[in-house]
Amino acid sequence: MKRWLLKRSKIDTTIMSKELGIKEAVACVLANRGLAERQQSKNFIYGTIEELRNPFLMKDFGLGIELIAKSIRENKKIAVYGDYDVDGVMSTTILYRAILRCGGTAVYYVPHRQKEGYGLNLDAVETLAQEGVSVLFTCDNGIAALAEVKRAEELGMTIVILDHHEPGFTNEDGLEKDILPIADAIIDPKQRDCDYPFPMLCAGGIAYKFALHLLQAFDIKDELLEKEFLCFAAIATVCDIVDLLDENRILVRCGLFELSKTTNVGLQALIEETGISGKTINEYHLGFMIGPCINATGRLESGRKAVELFCEEDANKAKEIAKTLISLNEERKSLTAQATERAMERIVQDSLINEKVLILFDEETHESIAGIVAGRLKECYYRPVVLITAAEDGAKGSGRSIEGYHLFQSLYQCKELFTRFGGHAMAAGLSLPKENIPLLRDRLNETCALTEEQMTPALRLDKQLHFSEIDMELAKEIRALAPFGKENPSPLFASKNISVDKVDLIGKKKDILRMTLSEKASGVRLQALSFDGYSQMLCLLKELYPDENCDKILSCGKIGHTLDFAYSIEINTYNGRNSVQLMIKDFRLSK
Repeated sequence: MKRWLLKRSKIDTTIMSKELGIKEAVACVLANRGLAERQQSKNFIYGTIEELRNPFLMKDFGLGIELIAKSIRENKKIAVYGDYDVDGVMSTTILYRAILRCGGTAVYYVPHRQKEGYGLNLDAVETLAQEGVSVLFTCDNGIAALAEVKRAEELGMTIVILDHHEPGFTNEDGLEKDILPIADAIIDPKQRDCDYPFPMLCAGGIAYKFALHLLQAFDIKDELLEKEFLCFAAIATVCDIVDLLDENRILVRCGLFELSKTTNVGLQALIEETGISGKTINEYHLGFMIGPCINATGRLESGRKAVELFCEEDANKAKEIAKTLISLNEERKSLTAQATERAMERIVQDSLINEKVLILFDEETHESIAGIVAGRLKECYYRPVVLITAAEDGAKGSGRSIEGYHLFQSLYQCKELFTRFGGHAMAAGLSLPKENIPLLRDRLNETCALTEEQMTPALRLDKQLHFSEIDMELAKEIRALAPFGKENPSPLFASKNISVDKVDLIGKKKDILRMTLSEKASGVRLQALSFDGYSQMLCLLKELYPDENCDKILSCGKIGHTLDFAYSIEINTYNGRNSVQLMIKDFRLSK
């Protein structure tokens, strides 16, 4: 069962809707996101690239531009050192191509997930130094690389760090202080002494800002390249699951507008091969189609392949690389399904179901998909999950968390158990000796303060609606609030005492609920779909009609009891015609 929580705001949404010329339901959504003022709301809905903040407010941003620009002018060899996930790939691509466009000498380095692991490593630093690299420019990593940065400094390198992860810290007399590597410039808005007003940018977003100002430093105006960088930043922002508010929202909204007409040959090829060419590309396509293909290279081969795709200018070569990415993603899907099934079996076998933090060890799971599987288990059991698998030098794991449990801080409290770890509130990666796994399980569960209520998933509803309030105009106004994602979820509404005039099953597997719903008071009928409600509906029907064949009711039947529904409102397009459609998120018997 889910908890239904109705968001409440002290703002008068009736007045707000009149002032802004929008439906009250939409005013309620904006108020629930803390956007009560006219200008705030307008910026949220219509914000443009021009409204992005001055990045020179970010600590060391100007110094970083100065150092890289100086290195380009002095023809020093610069290594852009990235990461193998989408954010790392995109920020690497942006910075590498920007340096080349400014006339610099550059190489890019993406560590191999299995052989090297996340972030800087000493062997890579030594190799780059031997290859004549004198400037090390990290992106999406580096903030925790104390020993590696020290070694790079010893080798005479200039070090610029561009990261968005939380730095380690000490707590002295209740005062938290960052533990930072000794680099020439550290650009990371999550530093405690960085006053940048929006610290939630991902590396791709910071790299986009950096690239634009690097081009400016060389008096280069290249609109097509800047738009390509914007597309990359949008993809990184969606796929890194950072807050889709403020600057992140602007980057994604404006990036989506440019994606379908991008001039980047590699991105064009990937859009074609994923079958979304000619469609209106939205955040779903980025998060669930384009992003996973990019991620798959770093998981099963090397993230270099994805950077190679976005730097490729030959259409035929780009097409072949794009096909490789899609093939790897299909393999990844199969491995993920198998690993998830094994993990669920292990939870039952080892009686872990009552533990607040699930710590699982499975040697068979490919370490590259541990994070995906941990995420699926988190959604299924709704509690923090760390899935650990065997590695060449011990064990490696990935964790995913729920609201109310700061995973990075919890891991930091037992940092002596790890050989390496990093992350943030909702996700983390770690390496540790196998023998420390039981200790980690005990420590995290002993200190976990999550309550039963916190471990029950909640549906946060924006407003209770009558069906008479739902029409195409409302659906269009809601769509204007997209892109949806973290901290800007698709608005959820609820209606009570709704009749189900017809229910049937559709889809290849006949597991999608299609319903015709009606409200007696208004007489309004609406179409609705539920992609994951089949089992829940069947259980409900068996309770209501224990002596009947409930499968028959689910074949064009009618339910003789009223239900309460929680749903989002979408526009369904079929045969060129638009209609309002409810996407059901949960339902229950009316009281």
